[in-house]
Amino acid sequence: MEDCLLYSLNYTVKLTGADIVRGLIKNNVHAAIFDIDGTLLDSMPIWDTLGARYLLAHGLTPETNLRDILFPMTIPESVHYLKAHYDLKENEDEIQNGLYRITEDFYKKEVPLKKGAEKLLRGLSDAGIPMVLCTVGEAELAKAALTRLHVLSIFQDLFVCTDYQTTKREPRIYEIAAAALHAKPAETVVFEDILQALSSAKTAGFQTAAVEDPANDSDRKKILETADYYLPDFTVLYTR
Repeated sequence: MEDCLLYSLNYTVKLTGADIVRGLIKNNVHAAIFDIDGTLLDSMPIWDTLGARYLLAHGLTPETNLRDILFPMTIPESVHYLKAHYDLKENEDEIQNGLYRITEDFYKKEVPLKKGAEKLLRGLSDAGIPMVLCTVGEAELAKAALTRLHVLSIFQDLFVCTDYQTTKREPRIYEIAAAALHAKPAETVVFEDILQALSSAKTAGFQTAAVEDPANDSDRKKILETADYYLPDFTVLYTR
């Protein structure tokens, strides 16, 4: 049974397989910008379990609600909490380095692509749609994962927000990426999973494609209201 919310927001066209690429081209898409974490990579689970993984590796049992405690914290705040609450013998720099090593190992060895991502990327590439990556995350970790998953070479470039002193709360990084693709915003689709990113791209005139990620369930209705396209995964695309 299809989601009633989709129909209430007029997502009445469902495309699958090669029809996704054809549908985007029909809607005047000439270039694409992809977020990485939570969009292409199913990487959000590491952030839900990172503190617990660290504690378990040190022979300690994490509290059952540790994820909820750490979720709103910055990395330094999380490190301070783990140090104080679990009486860790390591200093805070050592704890932070340990967390990074766990994350690095996850990206290099474990993190998967979202369902259908490689096939859609290759379909867009075969259709002559140039693509770049935009991230607020760690570029080297993303490159390691995407290289292991055999898709990094599909993209023309990777843009990191910190390199341009910006965030995805404003559209500057997308405008820089579109300029590199020699594409107008109206002819460029931005694939993102987070409401703020979709909203900023939308305000700058980009076409926007929302990719489902459980981490953003609380914003799902607003995401669907904002986006031009919705993908529960990369095998299906809904549009109005």
